[in-house]
Amino acid sequence: VCLTCCSRESMVRINQICHQSGVKFFTGDVFGYHGFMFADLGHHEFVEEKPKVAKGSPGVEDGPEAKRARLDPPETTMVKKRLEFCSLREALAVEWRGEKAAAALRRTAPDYFLLQ
Repeated sequence: VCLTCCSRESMVRINQICHQSGVKFFTGDVFGYHGFMFADLGHHEFVEEKPKVAKGSPGVEDGPEAKRARLDPPETTMVKKRLEFCSLREALAVEWRGEKAAAALRRTAPDYFLLQ
C-alpha cells in the first residue's frame, strides 16, 4: 500500500491494518523543499551479496601469487538476512528526552521536527 496526501491519523490507521495483515506499507509527502517517506515492510527477508576476502600469503607482497590474486575475479557469497520493521505508530512514539536518545538526536536532521 502506498499513501500520499493523507492525514497523520489516516496514515497511522491504515499502517496498523497493513502491519497486522503482513502487507507492505509506504507513505510520504512533500511540502515545498521538505518531505518525508516511511516504509513498514513488516518481517522482511532478503539476500545480500557479500564479497569474499582473498587470503594472501604472509610476507608475499609481489611476485606471481600477488599478481594472480589481483587478476582473479572476486568471489562473492550470498547471505540471507531478516529485518523487522516497526509500525508508523511506534516510529512516531519515540521519546526524544533523556540520555538514551541523545545520540539519535544528534544524527536527526532538524527538518524532522518541523515535519512533526
